Order: sequence, then structure tokens, then C-alpha cells
Amino acid sequence: MYLADSRSPASITCSTVELNAMPCLPYAEGDKPTIDPKCCTGLQNLVATATSKNDKVTACHCLEDAFQKFPAIHDKYMKAIPNLCNVTVPFPLSKEMKCDK
Repeated sequence: MYLADSRSPASITCSTVELNAMPCLPYAEGDKPTIDPKCCTGLQNLVATATSKNDKVTACHCLEDAFQKFPAIHDKYMKAIPNLCNVTVPFPLSKEMKCDK
């Protein structure tokens, strides 16, 4: 007899978002002139994990909150990361993100 898995897919959590985004911090703060490949891998993981609208909104809010914890982040570097990593992010990376829109 085959029993279907009744568990729903896990939603993305802020700890997952932060873990994947942390390698981007040195570049985002202007401490490193080049982006760490782990940053791009983390960003790719986030995009692959956040597939539902709810997950995308949650990821956006997690990043929005994380930006408040790291005031040394430069907007120009954050905005450049998706392009440098060749990853399409469903929302703009910015210190002035508007996740509720």
C-alpha cells in the first residue's frame, strides 16, 4: 500500500535566508572589491528555495530586517549583487526595500 506524504513543503525561514546571504556581507559593506562565489551560490539557493509567493515575501522581509542589523551595507553594492551573480531575484535588493508592495 502506498501512503502519500501529508506534510506540506517547508517554508523558507529567516535563518535560511541569513545563512545564504552572509557570504555577501563583505562585498555589500565594501570590504571586498570582488564578490565571493559563496555569495552567488547562496543567492542561487535562495531563489531556488523561495518558489511560492509567500516564500518570496518572507525572504524579502528577512533581508529587509537583516539590512537593519548591518548599517554598513552600501546600497550600490547590494543592488549590483544579482547582476554580478547572474541571478534574477524577484525583488530589488536595497536598503529601502518595500516588501509589502
